[in-house]
Amino acid sequence: MYEQLKERLADLLRRPRAMRPQAERQLNQQLAEHGAKMASFLLGAANVLEEHELDILFASVFTPTLGERAELADLLYHWRPSADDQRRLVDELREKLGHVTVGLPDGSQAKLGLHEVMLDRFVRLLRLDCGPDSGTAAALRDALPAALWPLAMALSCERGMTKEHQAWFAAFVNHSAGQHAMTRGLLETVIDFVSKEHSLKHDAILAAAEALMRATQSVASFTAGGHNYWSPDVAQHHHFRGQGNVDRERLATTQADLENVTMMVEDLRTFDVTKV
Repeated sequence: MYEQLKERLADLLRRPRAMRPQAERQLNQQLAEHGAKMASFLLGAANVLEEHELDILFASVFTPTLGERAELADLLYHWRPSADDQRRLVDELREKLGHVTVGLPDGSQAKLGLHEVMLDRFVRLLRLDCGPDSGTAAALRDALPAALWPLAMALSCERGMTKEHQAWFAAFVNHSAGQHAMTRGLLETVIDFVSKEHSLKHDAILAAAEALMRATQSVASFTAGGHNYWSPDVAQHHHFRGQGNVDRERLATTQADLENVTMMVEDLRTFDVTKV
């Protein structure tokens, strides 16, 4: 299983990885100091920069996405790598790959030489040892469509998701799936909510969810009202630009958030906590 995981991670890292514009701006300062061009500097950056500089500059490149974490779910169903396994992954992936391809904001690509600190971040943030036990994983698999189960497994590894939280999540997903179709947005909403809750007692969870729903309703209403300056002086300073305009993209996002939170609250009101 270890070798399968290593090959899967190597495949993920062979894909071009996006570099954010702010990282490129920071790199431009380094290029000026070292008198180098972007392509050559990136290939040798691991040998030139300090570890903390590498971690800052390339943090976004080596932060795995939720989708990448979901691609490993099937390997972690009955098995988890040990701490020693994860240290081996860092060393062996660096030796195996040597570099990754990064996509620059201008659409071009370049090779980025690998350093231990980069791969250590990537492996650590995969949270490979934080997944649910096999019983909880099976409960999620039974409740969800095949396309959503890996995502639910990855979400179960988020910070704050203890074994108790994971068991609660699986039971709640089973309940919700019996009421309506499940979506990625709803799963993410539930995890974002419950991972922050210290108490899993039903009354406390329901009260917190209802408070979140009221707050989300307020945000949606405010967004639907359009952009308004908090002070006439500020509005005048900005020449009233955008005054009264509705940000349609933000409005769609807040309305989707409200729909998911409302659905979660409705499901919580009929959820039998004794099934956890």
